[in-house]
Amino acid sequence: MPLHDGDASIGPVSSPHTTRYRNAWFLAAVAAIAAIRFYQCALLPSETGDIVRHVLYGVVVNTRGFAAAGSSLLSLTSAWSDVAWARFPYSYPPVTLAFFALMASISPTVFAAKFALTLIEAGNAFLIGRLTRSRLLGLIYWASPLSIWWVSREGQFEPLQSLFMLLSIGATLELPLLAGLALALAVSVKVTAGALAPWLAGTMWPQGSRARMFAVIGLMLGLVLIIAAEAVYGGISNVIHYSSLLRYNPYFWNPWATDMFTGNAPMQIAVDQIASYGMLAVLLVLAFRSRNWLPYIAPIVFVVFCKVHTNVQFWYWLLLPAFLIPVPNARWRFALIALCPLLDIHCVMELISGPIGPNRFHGLPSVFDIYTLP
Repeated sequence: MPLHDGDASIGPVSSPHTTRYRNAWFLAAVAAIAAIRFYQCALLPSETGDIVRHVLYGVVVNTRGFAAAGSSLLSLTSAWSDVAWARFPYSYPPVTLAFFALMASISPTVFAAKFALTLIEAGNAFLIGRLTRSRLLGLIYWASPLSIWWVSREGQFEPLQSLFMLLSIGATLELPLLAGLALALAVSVKVTAGALAPWLAGTMWPQGSRARMFAVIGLMLGLVLIIAAEAVYGGISNVIHYSSLLRYNPYFWNPWATDMFTGNAPMQIAVDQIASYGMLAVLLVLAFRSRNWLPYIAPIVFVVFCKVHTNVQFWYWLLLPAFLIPVPNARWRFALIALCPLLDIHCVMELISGPIGPNRFHGLPSVFDIYTLP
């Protein structure tokens, strides 16, 4: 990834003693956050039961093959009738399904799935530190309440998409084949990763026809999975038909559309609106000032999506830091990524005081219990 404005700076040279001291504190902070995350992994999810559905489809795929994902859990067995979205077939692309099938083959438990996603977040934090040349920012990402709560506690799988997006960004200049493939794999986790395509294309274009050809080849190789998924379990059509059944968006552009904010207190609505509109405003101002919209297209498109779509959840913001990596101004990039937790103050409060919302988890009584097909 190219150096951006402010990425490199010349400062005082630290003594070996000072360097060791800083490294020790850095590693201690990483370990302390890891301990907090491990503790959250060992607790039952509170607000969502999505992780159970994913683990169960992993069990089903390992037992009956990928085609079984085209059936609803309820049609497979009545024992799973209370699982979230049990009446509908699996509505996520193939890489997501393959990931949970792999996890279920290792250990079909909620703990194993959450722990694996937490490890991926550790990798994402490392990549963010490398791509931005700031290990402090990587540490801030690793410590994000948004990630600790929604990934290590609730088991949301957005880190899987972020991983492929970060790999695509990092490979853009030197490994165009990997850049295209990683972007296709990110889309095969969730389609919102497609917002990164204009930046990837614009960055790749000046590198010449050879680089562009390899990027396209990588992209096409990855898209084969999506085509195969449609043929096997309706992977594309299920996403289209079943991914927006719920009408709920706590960040909806119109704060007076009360049907979009079910269960949200007026203060929470106000804070969410200020944070999301503030993020959008800053990105637009930076884009206008730089006169180069290319690095800002992806985060702006994603924020607009989160403002206008009728089915958006708090944990969707886990994806924003990866979209912000191409932002060229290092100081603003640092600030925007570091301030992402402000987009969901609710989870910050829950991490401090415990679950606030109603318990919607429908699964076995322990994260270590093994799920099997009856």
